Amino acid sequence: MNPEINAVPYWLWAIELVVTAFFMFGYLTVYLNMTRHAFDEIGSHQRLWRMGLIPMTYCTGIALNVLGLYSLTYSLMFYSLAVFVFVFPITDEGISFIEYVFRALGIIMVGVIHHLPVIAMLQSVGFLALLVWVVAVYIVRSHVRHHLLINVLMNVVYAGLFWLTLPGSAFRSGDSQLTIEIQGILLYMIIATGVFYGWNGMSASRKKTQQITKIANYDTLTHAKSYSLYHKESAEMFATYRRTQKPLTMVELDVDHFKVVNDQYGHLLGNQVLILVVATLQDCLKYYGDEYQLYRTGGEEFMIGLPNTDLKQAVPVVRRCWEKVRQQVCHYDDQAVKITISLGVSQAIETDASIENVYKRADDSLYISKQNGRDTITVNGKSLQVKQETVTVSDDYAFFVQGIYDDTTDGEARIRNELTLHYHDRKTNKWRPIQQNELKNLSIDRLFRLLKEATVNLVLQRVQLPMSSQDFFNPEVSKRLTAFMRSADGPETLTVVLMRLSASAPLQNAVHSYRLAGIDVVLDVTKCDAEMYKTLDKTHPFDGLKYTLPSSDDLGIRARALLEAQKWHTQAMDWAIPIIIRGITTRSEVEWAQTQVKIHQLSGDFYGAPALPMIG
Repeated sequence: MNPEINAVPYWLWAIELVVTAFFMFGYLTVYLNMTRHAFDEIGSHQRLWRMGLIPMTYCTGIALNVLGLYSLTYSLMFYSLAVFVFVFPITDEGISFIEYVFRALGIIMVGVIHHLPVIAMLQSVGFLALLVWVVAVYIVRSHVRHHLLINVLMNVVYAGLFWLTLPGSAFRSGDSQLTIEIQGILLYMIIATGVFYGWNGMSASRKKTQQITKIANYDTLTHAKSYSLYHKESAEMFATYRRTQKPLTMVELDVDHFKVVNDQYGHLLGNQVLILVVATLQDCLKYYGDEYQLYRTGGEEFMIGLPNTDLKQAVPVVRRCWEKVRQQVCHYDDQAVKITISLGVSQAIETDASIENVYKRADDSLYISKQNGRDTITVNGKSLQVKQETVTVSDDYAFFVQGIYDDTTDGEARIRNELTLHYHDRKTNKWRPIQQNELKNLSIDRLFRLLKEATVNLVLQRVQLPMSSQDFFNPEVSKRLTAFMRSADGPETLTVVLMRLSASAPLQNAVHSYRLAGIDVVLDVTKCDAEMYKTLDKTHPFDGLKYTLPSSDDLGIRARALLEAQKWHTQAMDWAIPIIIRGITTRSEVEWAQTQVKIHQLSGDFYGAPALPMIG
């Protein structure tokens, strides 16, 4: 049974046009939703959606052709819709050559069906012209949907090739062939033009919605997923884990020393670092598929969700991310800024009530990575030996922080942070307080970079800094401290602790210069001898004293030290200045300080051991 088309009165043709418009609007809505799944969304079913577009096109086009075959009155409408349903998909953007070929075969198929038998010269030339048209559309297909002139030209050529080359057998006997050709071309062109405007309007609306969604769900700077999306999707990951019992691993990471980069080089370089880190991590995660997700949860803080992945599988992924970030370098003028990250890893376990339990363990592991010098991976509290490169000696130094507390306030408030220089011993992989003779390995510039790095990472910007006699009386150090205190990067308050008093040093002038800069001066009297005491008794220009209890566990030694501290407390009261007792290790020592001698500024491992500043 060959397809046959008959002419209709123009009033009926107008009704068919209205019906066609409603059909195409519904068809476009369905097709737009399918292309959203096939091209816009990333997921395991994307390939299935793309493959599904081809059978949908064939099924719809063939169904319309069958309707035209058995509905003689409305054959013009059904055939026009059928050919357009085959033509429209070949202009999809992003399809492969193979996909284009399968779609183009549908156009050739419907052309052959309607033009049988292909024996006349006109039909033969028309068929060859159709093949040329298919090739031409492939070349310009990315412009057809969005450029009206190209769209109209493409459809006019196709409408002419289809309708003007139909064999005489395709027209119902007695009907005007010219009338049918005019009605067919007009109907097809109205459909094509209407779809052009409808598709672009719907696409614009979809893009606007996508932009709004992206603003809400994606970080505008790095394009990583946002904290709000992390909150939603991490809960969904955990719910899936509970339902399916498939493993779930979470990774928390920080960009190391990010606040220092921001303060030293500016926010533009800081932004560049974040963008580079995210791009690197996303490339690494994409290597393993589309399941792994990256979220920016804070300034330089990120989370990675690894569904269907246990710790054994996660460690190589995390290690690869760590290594790739380590290979990145940002440039500022002629300086190369290395980038490293610290990571904490944890897997969901049966006793977890929510994703927050997994996050807490990952956060605790991240804290340990920072304590171990950053640039480290820690899995459930155990740091991996991942560092591969040899670094310079200066990278093995850092200021550790220990709080000084006032027991007269509610909750024994932390009033200052004392910074002490530590050295990372590579043989033992542990940090230890630096010895005085090791300071020669560090320049003044390096010391102040370390000081600035530690200070910007503190929440409480009240700093106490022990100093050797050599540094205290060094005019260059005094000048640099003054500039640091007055700079935007300086602390809120700064107190320097003179570790040992020299009888021959110009004490009054030195203390005066520090005070002019707003820097308080405290004297450490732990090792004060008789000669030093005589000098001190004549002039005591200090803002406070400090006494450090010995680290010995011998109760007799500590008892004698407490009596010595009591003597210095009495002296401090005579001079109307406070005294700080450092080295407190037990509650009984706190109670002694409070009840026996009314000492209220205390520091020691009882409150917390020295540690690397953890913020940033």
